[in-house]
Amino acid sequence: MSTSLASSLGFTKIASTDTIREVLRTQISSTASPALHRSSFESAGGSASEDWKETVQALSGGVEAVIDRAISKGADLLLEGVHYIPNKEVIDLWREAGGVAIGVVLYVSSEERHRGMIANREKHNGKKVDHYLGNLDRIRKIQEELVLSGSEFGWLVIDPTKESDSIGLISSSLC
Repeated sequence: MSTSLASSLGFTKIASTDTIREVLRTQISSTASPALHRSSFESAGGSASEDWKETVQALSGGVEAVIDRAISKGADLLLEGVHYIPNKEVIDLWREAGGVAIGVVLYVSSEERHRGMIANREKHNGKKVDHYLGNLDRIRKIQEELVLSGSEFGWLVIDPTKESDSIGLISSSLC
């Protein structure tokens, strides 16, 4: 959905937190930052939320650098990924710099539909889905945290499996 949204809005920059994570992994060892080298939903001994927040923290410097650069250059940016906790500060900072900004959390309310979407990923990116499906309960807890944070800070919270025109809804919110 990110590329379709960026295209419809005329955005020239898309940054994925997964890509930021991969770049950071080349620079920081798994010994120095175990959280950086595991999936955001993998257990490190804490709750799904605690372990996820640890991975978010491990990426925070890289994510903030991408955001800060876009703001300083006056560039557009679509940042997508699970390694970011919705907040008000980033939206306010962007607007104070003269930009237009909204936050969006996409989620899937139906567990069965979510399971099906994950199972379908293997067809598109070659990743084995057993690892994801075996952690679906943790993935859904993280999703719940994202929805709660997004709602708390006024981000759009959209279930694209129920919304007929998610891109239109997001586009109209930017006007």
